Amino acid sequence: MLKSNIIGIDLAKNVFQVCVISKDGELISNKVASRQKLKEILAKSQPAVVGIEGCGSSHYWGRFAEQFDHDVRIISPKKVKAFLQGQKTDANDAIAIANAAMQIGLKYSKPKNEEQQTLQSLETSRVYLSRNITSLGNHIRAMLYEYGIVSAKGAAGLRKVVMETLDEQHPLPANLLSSLHHLWAHYQSLKEEFKKQEKTKNALVRQLEPCKSLMALEGVAEVCAGMLYSSLGNGKQFKNGREASAFVGLTPKQHSSGGKVFMMGIDKKGGIKELRAALYQGAISIVTNLPEEPKTVKQEWLIQLLQRVGIKRTCIALANKTVRTAWAMLRYDSEYEKQLLIKV
Repeated sequence: MLKSNIIGIDLAKNVFQVCVISKDGELISNKVASRQKLKEILAKSQPAVVGIEGCGSSHYWGRFAEQFDHDVRIISPKKVKAFLQGQKTDANDAIAIANAAMQIGLKYSKPKNEEQQTLQSLETSRVYLSRNITSLGNHIRAMLYEYGIVSAKGAAGLRKVVMETLDEQHPLPANLLSSLHHLWAHYQSLKEEFKKQEKTKNALVRQLEPCKSLMALEGVAEVCAGMLYSSLGNGKQFKNGREASAFVGLTPKQHSSGGKVFMMGIDKKGGIKELRAALYQGAISIVTNLPEEPKTVKQEWLIQLLQRVGIKRTCIALANKTVRTAWAMLRYDSEYEKQLLIKV
């Protein structure tokens, strides 16, 4: 017997499917609800386990449900799929979500607060602008290359060849000059917007106390600190640092049977790829600039590890330790203190 009812919600923009299962495991209702009706259901229901599939607006609805003391569980769509019976319908999806929410051992996420979601949104916008800048720059290079105009690598090389072409120092059909001028103006506006976006995000990160504390970690600046906080939150949804590191995707994959344990490399397709990549870049900057004489315990550990397993595995190990340390700092509201190496 369960301690509370289970409410499974199949989210959508306007039409929602709400499945309610009793403490005894019996189906009470499985009905369609509007946005306003869903809010009324969550507000009037006794505290229950609310299962939501991880998708658009899941954190918004999760925060709304938490206002009424519901236990919200955001579940990966891949895990919900295993509980789907029959054909793909909203009613069957809602039942599958409710069944998944009551399973023992199933991993789920908690809703992000507004600070975390704001940081995440700013980061995704920054990445979107960065990709658009790269894409447009490559398009301009390719267009010029088709007319025998080659640019040097980097933004400076692109700027030089575009300026020369617009000044008619390179041969380009007159009909394309106006198009090139428009594309170049758009490229510059994207770069300006990218700089503004970075300043906005970095300013917010420096204002938040958890992020300011995380920036004391080796290889962690504004980008990594914001992503760590938006991903881990207060750390209470993870039992320990290893579970948090596994959530990011920095622990080895395991394939064990018959008492024999086989450990493999990290899962590059799972976890949070953007955070893992940022932590790896930060770790490279630390590992490639280690002093000859270590001053801290961590530097000594990194030097020994670098000699034994090489630079890439050392960077992964440092990123793994960074996530575990960050979890402890967020979970127990503590500061990071470097352990100085005591020489005897």
